[in-house]
Amino acid sequence: MPPEPPPLLTFDLDGVICRPPFGINPGKGQKKSRTGEGRRNLLWMTERARYLGRRPMPGAPDGLRLLAQRYECQVVSARSAEAAPYTESWLRKNIGVEIPLNLRPSWREKPAQFKARRVAELLPIAHFEDDPHTAAWLAEILPAVFLVDWPRNRWLDLPNVHRIHRLEEALVILDGLVASQAERG
Repeated sequence: MPPEPPPLLTFDLDGVICRPPFGINPGKGQKKSRTGEGRRNLLWMTERARYLGRRPMPGAPDGLRLLAQRYECQVVSARSAEAAPYTESWLRKNIGVEIPLNLRPSWREKPAQFKARRVAELLPIAHFEDDPHTAAWLAEILPAVFLVDWPRNRWLDLPNVHRIHRLEEALVILDGLVASQAERG
């Protein structure tokens, strides 16, 4: 019998693995709607160039490599799927890992809509996020969401949303999740 595959973790990119522009996390995430269509705007059309020269979040390279030793890791980001080659190159150069990308195929789907849909399809044991609106939505689907602590997301307080500063801080909670799932068998 083949060995059981490792549990899956999913990661947002901006504000989790990659520093946001100017090091400022822009979203407060309050009063966002889950319904409706996304908008095509200048950010969507220039997305490939927006990530040039950006650095990783503090501890992200070591943290992601550490987690990838024990878990299957995939990126679920609202970045345009057209930016996939640039994103893959950025991850190789700045993080030193190659992990599968799940990027938004169209601007018509709002970022949180895409992430909720894709995470529900993948069913990881946890997701790493910085946007509180998205984190709250994913907390309805998953056993755990790790919210990278930013001043603008501190209003979110849910039992299965765990605030972290660095990716490796999630290990203790992840080990507990895996152990409890094994007990339930």
